[in-house]
Amino acid sequence: MSILDVIRRKYDQFTNAERQIADIVLKDPKSIVECTITDLSRRAGVKSEASVVKFYRKLNLDSFQQFKVLLAQDLAKAPLEIVYEDIEETDSPDVITQKIFNATVRALLDTLDTIDPEAIDKAAELFKNASRILFFGFAASAAVAFDAFHKFTRIGKNCLFSNDEHIMATIMATASKDDLLVAISHTGETRSIVRFAEKALENGMPVVAITGNEKSSLAKVSTVVLSTNTRETRIRTDAMTSRIVQLVILDTIYSMLAMKDRSTIESLKKARLAVSEFKY
Repeated sequence: MSILDVIRRKYDQFTNAERQIADIVLKDPKSIVECTITDLSRRAGVKSEASVVKFYRKLNLDSFQQFKVLLAQDLAKAPLEIVYEDIEETDSPDVITQKIFNATVRALLDTLDTIDPEAIDKAAELFKNASRILFFGFAASAAVAFDAFHKFTRIGKNCLFSNDEHIMATIMATASKDDLLVAISHTGETRSIVRFAEKALENGMPVVAITGNEKSSLAKVSTVVLSTNTRETRIRTDAMTSRIVQLVILDTIYSMLAMKDRSTIESLKKARLAVSEFKY
């Protein structure tokens, strides 16, 4: 894993000072290669060089020079020069468009670089064997959950979706160990989602978590964790980038099921035929 990816994955574990350093590094990694430890502490606005030392040690590195060497190696092998940029009030529509698209592409590439293929395969197997698939999520995650509900229903899977706590509780009351709960939460700290995941495990039901924090409360109570690797901007507080990555992860599982079970193709044909009468 690249050092930039390590920083992104550990971002939520940093102190405020360490996050200030991380923000500077992620925003302009090229310039950091030429920095001294004093330069970086000054640019990040932290009190002393000790904060930088704590920062690179939290990355399991022994020296600032080692950090810069790894950073330089990252930049040398980067296939695309795409960096995370926050939107500024003075940005033109063209610049905003470029930043949003760049951030989304970067998030997809970062997740591709870090996601565990074995976890994807295990999740696909759970999807395949489940009697029912329950898709739970709130807000932006609910949009992802509903999209998945639609897709997997089309290939013949028995699916349920909800973004309402009361309905979720009702569904869970009649669920069995043969069902599968797909819990979607970018932070992994939404209380209701975590609580339903805990209940599922207590009843012997497997849980697939799709989250941006592999050390979150949700991840700790899940059978399989599929972790996105994104860094949301200050303005996009509703986790726009992670939503796209979550959709792609579910699309991957959807495609794997279609390849593993040829009957899904027949189900898809029937679904397409069923909706064709609503079109001109």
